[in-house]
Amino acid sequence: MTRAGPVPPPGSGDLPLSVLVDFDGTVATTDVTDVLLSLHATDASWRARDTDYIAGRAGSRTLLAWDATILDPDPDRLLATARSQPLDPAFAATVDLVRRAGGVVEVVSDGLGFYVEPLLARTGAGDLPVATSSMDLGAVPYHIAFPYGHPDCLVCGTCKRARVLAHQEAGRYVVFVGDGESDRYAAWHADLVLAKGRLAALCEAQDWPCRTWRDFAEVGALLGAAIADGTVPRTEREVRRRRDSGGRRGFICGPEAWGPGRTEPAPPAG
Repeated sequence: MTRAGPVPPPGSGDLPLSVLVDFDGTVATTDVTDVLLSLHATDASWRARDTDYIAGRAGSRTLLAWDATILDPDPDRLLATARSQPLDPAFAATVDLVRRAGGVVEVVSDGLGFYVEPLLARTGAGDLPVATSSMDLGAVPYHIAFPYGHPDCLVCGTCKRARVLAHQEAGRYVVFVGDGESDRYAAWHADLVLAKGRLAALCEAQDWPCRTWRDFAEVGALLGAAIADGTVPRTEREVRRRRDSGGRRGFICGPEAWGPGRTEPAPPAG
């Protein structure tokens, strides 16, 4: 698996486009972490904790660290379940479309992480950069680390907001594709949001602009249209001009909004 790192600026003649894609419920059509807990958790209270997370009362970093300690101690059973999960068959074609246009695709996942590499390999896009947690299956109880967590905000395991901002700072127009609660903070900052499921409902409730999708065939069509009609700027200079003229969006999460060291999200203002 290629670990996501510093984001290069677009090359000469390349479209300044970055497509950041959630994994669970997006590339994988199931929430793989939830499936693993449903079948292999040794403590049924994970469901109540997950309900708190969905309701915005708990952070994913603390939750995932606990989840890792209650999973079946046989890693082969975990891997077998993870590898059996269905994947969207049109994902690889969407990656090819973006790459042919000169753009880049990155996977950003706030789950248990260990299954992303083998499942991405099944799609034919195993070389994509990935930002996710790092779970060691070599010792029980399992340990999980968060190399893409925010250094000052401890709410999310993977700070998807930080990946959006890193791509934007490199002069790229960022499209975010997702389906759930872990995507909300990335969606706030992305230039274009393609949403389904709970993320689409959240965007509608907050009056955040988004385009909805059901599968990656639709994602590919939406991206192709956005490239063709000029929604995606053609040059890095145009990306920066549009962003500057549109104003900078304030932070709704992280130390800028909540203060440093926080482990649970703050209630939304108002």
